Amino acid sequence: MQLELKIAWLAVWATAAAPVLVQAMPEVEITVRADEVVHVMQGGIGASWHAIEAEIPTHVKHPVFAGPAHGGSAWGGNPPADDTARWRQIERHADWLGLDFIRVEVETRMWQPERDRFTWNGPEMRILHRILDWCERRKADVFLQVMWGNVDWNAHPEFRGDPVTRVHSGPQDMRAFGDSVAALVKNLTQTKRYTCIRWVCINNEPGAEWSWWQAPPNTPMSLRDGLAAVRRALDRDGLRIPLCGPDWTDLPELKPEKIDFDEFIGAYDLHSYYARFDWATTEGYPLAAAEKRLAGWRSWAAARGKPLFLSELGTMVYGWRTNNGGPARFESALKDTELLVRGLNAGLDGFNRWSFVNRGDLDGQWQMISTWDQTNKTMLQTIRPFPNSYFVYGLISRLTAKHSSVLACDTRGGQVDGTNRVFAAALRSPKHHLTWMIVNDAPQAWPARLEVSGASGNALQKYQVTVEQRDQSNLQIKPLNQVRLTQGAANVADVLPPLSLTVYSTYDLSHADRGVIAE
Repeated sequence: MQLELKIAWLAVWATAAAPVLVQAMPEVEITVRADEVVHVMQGGIGASWHAIEAEIPTHVKHPVFAGPAHGGSAWGGNPPADDTARWRQIERHADWLGLDFIRVEVETRMWQPERDRFTWNGPEMRILHRILDWCERRKADVFLQVMWGNVDWNAHPEFRGDPVTRVHSGPQDMRAFGDSVAALVKNLTQTKRYTCIRWVCINNEPGAEWSWWQAPPNTPMSLRDGLAAVRRALDRDGLRIPLCGPDWTDLPELKPEKIDFDEFIGAYDLHSYYARFDWATTEGYPLAAAEKRLAGWRSWAAARGKPLFLSELGTMVYGWRTNNGGPARFESALKDTELLVRGLNAGLDGFNRWSFVNRGDLDGQWQMISTWDQTNKTMLQTIRPFPNSYFVYGLISRLTAKHSSVLACDTRGGQVDGTNRVFAAALRSPKHHLTWMIVNDAPQAWPARLEVSGASGNALQKYQVTVEQRDQSNLQIKPLNQVRLTQGAANVADVLPPLSLTVYSTYDLSHADRGVIAE
């Protein structure tokens, strides 16, 4: 069925705070060719979800390692595995968000606390099973992430006995490390029979002085050695799951001379936290630079037949650390979403926002759901959406399926002082549902003319989140109106509000419906 959608307004409201009728404002023109596939994603859109609950030191002054939180915020905030009532709430939120690409995080201590002792049914392993059970039921793809070791038995001798240096230590015995990771993958995929685990990454953010892959006194270790050891152990045990790397932050420029591990990995992955709006004057690098770096990495990976994932993304430019609310601002959520939209057009295969479950008092308010009472240091009885990230980034994850096709999408107009302020991308699901995302990061509205050709479906539903809905935890996200098609064509008028995300989709979801994960 062919679809022609054209949207045009001649007058719009300039700002949400002070409505003023604007005349002769330049139009935004966006064209989607739904029958022209640019790229097919090998992943999807989701979030990080750790299974680690044992406390890791925070805000400790240390003679070797500095840092606000020595395990970041990759621990805490999950209920015990036998707390069925709370887990059902968490799973309902994961359902609503439609998280279809999940970075599931573990540490070696969880399954091998001592060289000759495995704990396949310990408390945190049961939490891991809770997460993987949900992913298996919902057919979400899992990016299994070994964050660090945190075990004395395979830490460097100088780092043993200290809870800070131990968690930062890389493996002393690399062969034993490879065997340990292979044992975990074998247990999960063969003994427990999980089919959802599609990728494995061996360490979080190596390569910096504060990293978790260090040798004494504080020197980054070779990532190649670790990847080679794990790949050998997996192959020995007949485990064909591909490895990912390098897991570097903060979105470094491509330097081929540093990549000596390509033969061992099946996918590339990176992190981004300091990207900012192109027009902003905060610290960090503009999204245009992020997009350029991602395009460079994508070209490198594609030339080798491998996908590229943005396996952590978030926003630090408005502040972070302890319980700082910077990562949770509406502007942060909109920037994260714009990075996703621009990353899709750059050819990325998957995105994980940091993070689905997070205490929010370790290195910033990153959580997408509220599980933790920061005052009383205990689990909340009622688990609710966390404002902004849940409803902005979540609106896209909710309306997209894994392994979708990125479509040709062109945007013209929408500039302020020569800087683009409107960005769009479109996906076609495996069953040919269309989802079209438009971010307006300007403090003004735009009359728009939008054109789609080559799409299929009975109607387009419109969904939207604007700056007027910032900081709310009880939004009701549902279709605002419907674009009916006549012989695959329709004409409709609309507007792009200030600081907003607008999504058109052939998915018709009420607020009570689960999000889309797999087709």
